[in-house]
Amino acid sequence: MEESFELTGRIEEAGRPQPLSRRGFMLGGAALGLSMAAALAGCGSPSDGDAGNSEAEKGAASTDAPATVDETLDVDVVVVGAGIAGLSAAVQASEEGLATLVLEKATAAGGNGAGTEGIFGVGSSLQKGLNIDVDPVEIVRTELEESQWRSSGALWYDLVSHSAENIAWLQENGVEFSGVVDNYGSGLFETMHWWKDNAGAVGYVPPMQAAAEANGAEFRFSTGATSLVIGEDGAVRGVYAQTDDGKTLQVNAKAVILASGGIGANRELLPQAGMPEAAIDEMIVMCVPTVCGDGFTMASAAGCKSYLPNASIQAFTAIEGFPMDTEPPYSTLNCGSGIVSCGLNIWVDQDANRFTDESISLTFNVATPAITCMGNKESYVIFNQALLDMLSQDPADKEYLDAALAETMGKSIYEADTIEALGEACGLPVETLKETVEMYNGFCRDGFDGQFGKPKEFLSELAQPPFYAAKISNLFIVVDGGIATNIRAEVLDGQQNPIPGLYAAGLDGAMLWHNVYTQNMPGTCVGNNVHTGRVAAMNAKAYIG
Repeated sequence: MEESFELTGRIEEAGRPQPLSRRGFMLGGAALGLSMAAALAGCGSPSDGDAGNSEAEKGAASTDAPATVDETLDVDVVVVGAGIAGLSAAVQASEEGLATLVLEKATAAGGNGAGTEGIFGVGSSLQKGLNIDVDPVEIVRTELEESQWRSSGALWYDLVSHSAENIAWLQENGVEFSGVVDNYGSGLFETMHWWKDNAGAVGYVPPMQAAAEANGAEFRFSTGATSLVIGEDGAVRGVYAQTDDGKTLQVNAKAVILASGGIGANRELLPQAGMPEAAIDEMIVMCVPTVCGDGFTMASAAGCKSYLPNASIQAFTAIEGFPMDTEPPYSTLNCGSGIVSCGLNIWVDQDANRFTDESISLTFNVATPAITCMGNKESYVIFNQALLDMLSQDPADKEYLDAALAETMGKSIYEADTIEALGEACGLPVETLKETVEMYNGFCRDGFDGQFGKPKEFLSELAQPPFYAAKISNLFIVVDGGIATNIRAEVLDGQQNPIPGLYAAGLDGAMLWHNVYTQNMPGTCVGNNVHTGRVAAMNAKAYIG
């Protein structure tokens, strides 16, 4: 995966979608189906005990020095986070001859990036060896069109034009690739360069940590940065940090690179990125729990401009209570994604009205359905036994399905022999639900969706009982962006001027996407993380002199 997951489907000539294939429903080995409360353990409010005030709403953190300091370190650059972007920044900074310290809250490097599957590239030696020729202009143009020209073409061009160079640099630093380059099953172009064993935990993280250490970089694990050291002139001059055993560090640095992975596990900040409170309470979380928005809260204390209102949420559709596979072969029913996103069903809102083309996960963008559902108070998928039978032809999938249904029936999934009884069971307006299903069945018989134009091959009449309704939940991954940055990865203040000495890379400062993660160019999230990590380090070197 990128910092995300792909869900793809195959359409036979007969026009019937086959059981879905998916890749990468593992995230750093931690795809545990965590509840929101568990995933947020250790992620306090930006201003604990005062979450309703204006400072907390801004995600502000104190800049006061701790009462005591147990250890003081002096370096050129301190990198906050050891994920994809942090490792990239650490290798580049240490290559530049800068004394580099990496602080990582977890016990090991990797973060969300350990579960990534590969990286974006155009014009790489691997592509050339496979006779893959991709026009970079098409990629940039497509991304700008899909964002309605709200994203920065300069940022996209910068990423795309340096992507082959970045892959070559990774190879020089020991990163291993499988040799496969493809479109990830549903992307528009063959830009996905797969890591060795299809896992960042294997191909990327160990060699990059080793490369940084060989250059003299130091890693401190179980050590989380808590606040910035800010000079009287407003320049950032280091960080304060705390170890798991309670010791306080003061790291004096000439530049700070924030690469903490974004705000994914901070429930107080998620509403600022457009996540409804109800969705936060009910969503299934696959974000690494240590991704608490530390970079954002520290940058906010330094006066950064927030990009959260325009950040893109990487979330997908799911059914609560369906267990998650962590190793291949993956079930087509994993986390209910197959049931929700296969297109052969009806989606209705809390008023029992159909609200979208249910096939968009397969025909447009796998990340779109969750965003679409966020506009509703509640969303449900309506289907019948025929769909379950189709998705569970394999005996292993049948066993998986039966166990999941036994656990979730009457909780997140409801069953009835009539549509009226189904509406009563799940609390939907009965008459409206009946009218919605009747209208949809008429579209199926006519072979044309008169509401949203869903492709004919996905029109499957819901005629034979038993009928089912399942509440759609978000399968939440990460948030792309939060801290406003420029093309040099410099953190910007409220007037969009650089804050001296402060940089943000990866998901902390991702600004390629505007509200919606387009998901069409496989590997771009990882590509952006590697690229901005390098850019931040190079510009920190120029700043330091």
